[in-house]
Amino acid sequence: MEKIAVVLIDTYSAKLIIAGSKKQDTYEILDRETEQINLGLEQEDYFLKKPQIDDCIRVFKDFRKICDMYETKKIIAIANFDEDTKPKNIYSFFDEVFATCGFRFTMLTDNEQNNYIYMGVINTYDMPKGTVVSLTSNSLHLVEYNRRNVVNSVAMHFGPVTLLRMYPIAELGVKTAFQKMEKYIETQLSDAAWIGEMEEEFSLIGSGMGFTDLSKMIRKFIKYPLDKDDCFVANFEDTEKIYEQLKTLDISASKRLKGIDEPRADIFVASLAIIMGIFKASKRNQINIVERGFAEGLILAEFVPTTFEKPISDVLGFGISNNLVDLEQIDLEHNEQVYNLSILLFKQLRVLHKLPRGYVKILRIASVLYNVGKRINNINFSKYSYDVILGLDIFGADHREQVLAAFVASLAEGAEISLTEWVKYKSMFSEEDFDAIKKLGVIVALASSFDKTKDAQVVDINCDILGDSVIMKTVTVSNADYLIRQALNYQKEFEKNFHKKLEIL
Repeated sequence: MEKIAVVLIDTYSAKLIIAGSKKQDTYEILDRETEQINLGLEQEDYFLKKPQIDDCIRVFKDFRKICDMYETKKIIAIANFDEDTKPKNIYSFFDEVFATCGFRFTMLTDNEQNNYIYMGVINTYDMPKGTVVSLTSNSLHLVEYNRRNVVNSVAMHFGPVTLLRMYPIAELGVKTAFQKMEKYIETQLSDAAWIGEMEEEFSLIGSGMGFTDLSKMIRKFIKYPLDKDDCFVANFEDTEKIYEQLKTLDISASKRLKGIDEPRADIFVASLAIIMGIFKASKRNQINIVERGFAEGLILAEFVPTTFEKPISDVLGFGISNNLVDLEQIDLEHNEQVYNLSILLFKQLRVLHKLPRGYVKILRIASVLYNVGKRINNINFSKYSYDVILGLDIFGADHREQVLAAFVASLAEGAEISLTEWVKYKSMFSEEDFDAIKKLGVIVALASSFDKTKDAQVVDINCDILGDSVIMKTVTVSNADYLIRQALNYQKEFEKNFHKKLEIL
């Protein structure tokens, strides 16, 4: 496996991401590490002091050990400093880091950062139109795109740490400090008038720790059933409640809020002030929180370089392929055949199931990944597939689609829906979803049976609907009696959910 490391630093944090690729145009994240550092300019001479440098180098030496453990082929080291936050001796600091740790840091232009943020989002999320909001300690990046073309972009040189330095809570008090921050944010965002002129179909997309921490807070607040930040949709009302409540607490730099990654309470609340400003400036009530952004843009540039010229058109397919490459025990050709047969049956039985096209996405995930539970246990694997699919990072799928796909996969051996699990997630579903996943489960069960021998014997299926029966006529390359007998094991499930008797020829 080819492996690379990405090291990112800003004023108060250092991050290490290890990524690897087993197959061309795929990648997986192998490890993530985040450490606090202090490269802040506390004095007026704008020079980093030796204790700051020594502390940072200790962190980088640990990062270097991790890189060596993974045998990384390449290390990409990026420093994010604006002109106002860049120490005068930053380049001598970079030289010392390179001499001791082998990390050669570079600083990118605003446009370069915006491009990587865009690449990281557009190639891993199925959102055709939107504005990405990427937040770091000292900067705010906004990238608007339409049908895979960047329309507007801007980098604003302030972030939560910048605001806390401009309006210190200890001197001004919480109320006054945040009033001044909110006014400053409003003024800065007014310079990018296009933010408030987005058309209704444009999504607001939030990337960065401030957003993922917001997801953790809201999910806990509303008792959200799925423990996943990526693709969580936060609304204005919940964000405002949390923001106003936290401003009444002790939010000094020495305090940490339970349940979030940001170690400083004051930085998190200042991040919320920016997020609230984005909500108001964009006139939006919801923001899609994503975990991938700038770092993934860098990784894609290495492992899927074609994305520089043309974004990935089939994001869901790319996401599923990424997962399948990692699932070594899975027969990729068989899983692809089960998907093809499932789609064929979905189309042939459309007059019976009457499900809208939106369910095709769910069927695709479930049919390709229906047997991932075999990594845990071959016996009753479908119940383990349910758990595995819930835990996967599937590009292009939202929470509802991923959970429903897990339920469909759990039925691939003819099992019943776990009502305990269904009740747990029912707030995410519509009224028709319960019947829909039972029908899709039967389709996947039939499709997997038709390729039980994993040799693609069944090349086509024609369904004739006659009275109270459905006659499936298989087109095969050789004798398929065994496969037909396997499929006939699901006659009862078919009749129960499609209200027709099943015959297979």
